[in-house]
Amino acid sequence: MLFTEYNEAEVMNMFREEGREEGREEGRKEFLIRSIRNLRDKMHLPVEQSMDMLDIPIEERGYYRQQVAELD
Repeated sequence: MLFTEYNEAEVMNMFREEGREEGREEGRKEFLIRSIRNLRDKMHLPVEQSMDMLDIPIEERGYYRQQVAELD
């Protein structure tokens, strides 16, 4: 039988770090959505060109297109 020691502090730190990472990713997405809208509205750039300027990967562009459209 394998015995492992349960370390509550270590587990809680792991959960906190996962939460921080999720928060950072959500913040990154919100920043990019705002940036796309700002480029579109202030520089009069199409959404696709705004995403080009922000180096958003092609595979993520559908998500950002949808998010920008939902906010309009």
